[in-house]
Amino acid sequence: MTRYSLRKRLCFLVCFVKETRYLLGYNNGMAYQVLYRTYRPAKFSEVVGQDYIVRTLVNAIRSNKIAHAYLFAGPRGTGKTSVAKLFAKAVNCQAFTEESCDSCANCRAYLEGNHPDIIELDAASNNGIDDVRQIIEQVPYAPMLGKYKVYIIDEVHMLSTQAFNALLKTLEEPPAHVIFILATTDPQKIIPTVLSRCQRYNFSKINLYEIKKRTMEILQKENIPFDEKAVEEIARMAEGGMRDALSLLEQCLSYNPEALRLEDIEHIFGLTSTPDEVDLYLRVHDRKVSEVIEKLRAMYIKGSDTRRLALDLLEIVKDALIYSDQGKERLMNKLTALEAQTILNRIPPAALFADAKNLEELISREKQSQNFLTYLELSLIKISESDGSREPYKAAVPEPAEEKAETEVIKTAEQPAEPEKTEVPDATVVDPDIDFLLAILLDANKDLKIADQIIYNKLDLYAYEPEKRKFYQLLIGTELFASNKDAIIVSGNRSQADSINTRSLNEELYQFVNREFGIDKMIYAIDQIRKNELINLYKKTPADRRNRPVYVEKYKIAEKREATPEEKLIGLFGDAVKVEE
Repeated sequence: MTRYSLRKRLCFLVCFVKETRYLLGYNNGMAYQVLYRTYRPAKFSEVVGQDYIVRTLVNAIRSNKIAHAYLFAGPRGTGKTSVAKLFAKAVNCQAFTEESCDSCANCRAYLEGNHPDIIELDAASNNGIDDVRQIIEQVPYAPMLGKYKVYIIDEVHMLSTQAFNALLKTLEEPPAHVIFILATTDPQKIIPTVLSRCQRYNFSKINLYEIKKRTMEILQKENIPFDEKAVEEIARMAEGGMRDALSLLEQCLSYNPEALRLEDIEHIFGLTSTPDEVDLYLRVHDRKVSEVIEKLRAMYIKGSDTRRLALDLLEIVKDALIYSDQGKERLMNKLTALEAQTILNRIPPAALFADAKNLEELISREKQSQNFLTYLELSLIKISESDGSREPYKAAVPEPAEEKAETEVIKTAEQPAEPEKTEVPDATVVDPDIDFLLAILLDANKDLKIADQIIYNKLDLYAYEPEKRKFYQLLIGTELFASNKDAIIVSGNRSQADSINTRSLNEELYQFVNREFGIDKMIYAIDQIRKNELINLYKKTPADRRNRPVYVEKYKIAEKREATPEEKLIGLFGDAVKVEE
């Protein structure tokens, strides 16, 4: 009892000396604290993004069901060490309810940074067996001030195997007054025998909204004006780490202490604005390869991070795909609704999926390549030349003059006596009105769509047949939107819709589908804008007005012809019919 009282008196003496040095001004050299230390959580309620962990620990303290060893695992900057310190303070608080009281002797000692029973060890620099033995030797002694002696070992995966083995016996049977909290970013490196003796809590990356909200709160406390887009960019760059977000914020405020502006962030970190990135992406799909390479290299010379640019392009593709579904702008992280619609007007979802795959493969190679710019250039060229959103790529995208020449060749073959400048009637684009398309949609049947989709998926079979390849090229990149007993609606970009709805091509397409698959239906094409319009109208239509029959003759594009029995058999059984004959 005498030894314990002596240690307690020595502890208070040390606290008195530290407080005296503080009052005399010995800490002037440390007057400034970086943001992530200034705004480190002081209460459980201030911890960002780890609600279930905080709730579990608080309930454990309140019910006095405290384990002897905890493992906090997760990415950097997600609050592992902060929660460990708060937990160490809370278990020793003399009046804990939902939060520590911050007024008892234990809480005051913690807040002053000199609690004798909360011991921190950085395993990154103290990872030997001798360092662990010092802890083991101190474990049997009772706490000086609080109820528990808490050991926080940060980056515990850095301990050597011998150090882990030395700690193992103490973790297995520690005294009742000792708690171990092991924090790590790499739990796979911890030996299984140690893992099995700990309660494990997995800290997840903090979501974009939580980081953005906390960053804005800090800026408001500091009375610093800010652009919301700038805060969002910092949150995105932090990649789930609150500490990283505050470090980035501090770097920006060092550059411009007066305000947080998006242009400053782009300048400091070599970022490219979203409109510039969208412009670059659209140029890729316009197959302006030289312009793309020049623009990309100009960005690189200005200091743009090529890996960040690749990630941004992937984010743009993802946002466009999200918007293409139901047009929900709130689910997008980078694009505005106008930017997403601009992309969808020119690039169909099928091509966006292909682009996402190419960009994902590129980013996965980033750590293996010394010159990432070269790989990025090659990837964008690949996207440009494999663009499925355009009509046939085998000889690149036809220029308007070439398209005219091709039309004139067809026209001359069919009507040789007609003058060259006379407009070809068969080239007329028939664009069914919205009411007619809505009637088809209201009459659409899910089972019919599934049946037609199975056949629709067989178009790839004709990619290499010279006589039938044009039908594959006409429909590639489109999607089957709706189907009823008389008609099919497909969706694509504007140029695809115009091509499919052209009288001459539509007639050939109808005959091809009828002959090859035995489908006696008209085919209409719509672009993304009309698709969204149709979906909105459908939602507003009362249920009792749906499933009404549609007469497709009103907007018939091609003359429907009854297939012969032989053609129907060939459509169903293919070459087997010819063999039997």
